[in-house]
Formats: sequence, structure tokens, C-alpha cells
Amino acid sequence: MYVATELIKSQIDDFFNDGYIVLKDFFTNEQLDSIEKAFVRLYAMQAAKILKYRNKLSHGDRILEYSDSDDLIEILELMEAFDKEVLYQVQKLATNSYFLKQFVVNQKLIKFSSQLLNCPKEIVLFDDVGLLINRPQTKRLLYKWHSEAHFYPKRQNFLNLYFPLFFEKNLENGHMLMAKKSHKLYDIPFIEYQGFDTDSFGKKNHFLQMQVPDSIVDNYEKIPAVINRCDAILFHRNLIHSSTPNVSSKYSFAGVCRIWEHKK
Repeated sequence: MYVATELIKSQIDDFFNDGYIVLKDFFTNEQLDSIEKAFVRLYAMQAAKILKYRNKLSHGDRILEYSDSDDLIEILELMEAFDKEVLYQVQKLATNSYFLKQFVVNQKLIKFSSQLLNCPKEIVLFDDVGLLINRPQTKRLLYKWHSEAHFYPKRQNFLNLYFPLFFEKNLENGHMLMAKKSHKLYDIPFIEYQGFDTDSFGKKNHFLQMQVPDSIVDNYEKIPAVINRCDAILFHRNLIHSSTPNVSSKYSFAGVCRIWEHKK
């Protein structure tokens, strides 16, 4: 099977015209297996530190026995029930994971990113890979309409990577929604607060929102990021996007990463 090692001109044009590109079969199953196990074991390490969790876990403190989505979901449900704050501590562990660092040392990803950032591949930088968790019937872990540029205002040249983990992203299980061509807006106003809706406004353990008003987003076509495991999306720093609720009965997950260069 032919594997593209660089973006063609039409893909680059699509990125700058629409604000994103979809890359079909970008990752291999083996690559995703590695990062999925790494995330499961990070959550297992965090849970096993706490006796209350350890005694309820299927594999106790035998970390290498944790490997799949069922193990991860078991841990997440314990954390949701007893201590939601623990969920956020795992990302700090991710910065030290060899397997997560190894994941972004992907020559194809580095090449594609250097093309879109218009810089030599030798100076492409990666933030740590994060895990977005979309729990069924739960709004606490969702983002309203926003632009990544609002979270990183001093980084003038970066893009974002989004890819499903464990399962596909479909219309039911909580996907990203993109406002096509909205990246062409600059100086976008936003409202900063913690929570998701009026019931959760200001509550602890909810995401910080930098919400772009609906009156702006309504002007753009909405594109659902409905993609298969192994697919990926690269999108512009300014692209307005949001989470959607998971109305299915099963968890869904996505990996995310910011890719940038330091000159601008």
C-alpha cells in the first residue's frame, strides 16, 4: 500500500481554505495500540496509588495487566464516583511517559506539520499528547465553541492534531464540531468562565471555557469530525470548534496535541 510521506498541494490548499484537513488511515493500528496502552497504564498508576481505588480495581497494582478500554473505563468510573480531581492529575504524568513521547516522533507527522507551519522540520515542536474523555450523558468534560488561539495567544504559528482512540468517532458518541472557514477570523471575542451551562457555572472540576458567541459561529457551516480510528485531523490555530455531548451508552476518546514552531 502506498503511504504518502508529504502533503500534496491540494491538501495544503484545503487546510488554509477550510481551516482543517482530514487524513484517512494516518496512523497504524500498532501506533495507536501503543499510545492507548500508555494512557490506560497512566490512569492505572494514578489509581493504584490510592488504597481506596486499588482495592476495587480488577488488577490491583499490577500495572502491566491494564491494557484496554474496559480497564480504562473501570478506572474512570471509580474516579468519577470518588474523586474527579484525580482525572486531571494524570495529564501531568503524561509529560514523563516515554511511550507518549515516542508517539509524536513520527516522521510523517513532522513532515506534514512542517509543510503547514512553513518551517524546516528540524524546528517543529510538539506539546504533550492529551486524552479527551467523552463520558456518556456527561457535560462536565466538554468544551463550548472556542479557538485554541485564545488559550495560547502568544503562539502565532501552531496547529492542532485530533484523532480517535480505542473507537471511531460517530454522530452519537461525542465528536468535535468544526466551524468551517472560521479560522479566517482574527481578534475573535470570547467569554471566559468555568463550567458548561447554567447548572454548572463556576463549579470545580469543570473545564475553563473561552466561549465564542453563537452569533459569530452561526455564520459558518458546521462540520462533524466523524472519523475512524487511525484517521486524524489537523486544524488551524484559529479554527472555531466545540465538543458535542455523548448521547450513546459507551465512552469515547480522542488524542490531541498542539504542534508549533518558535519563530513567531
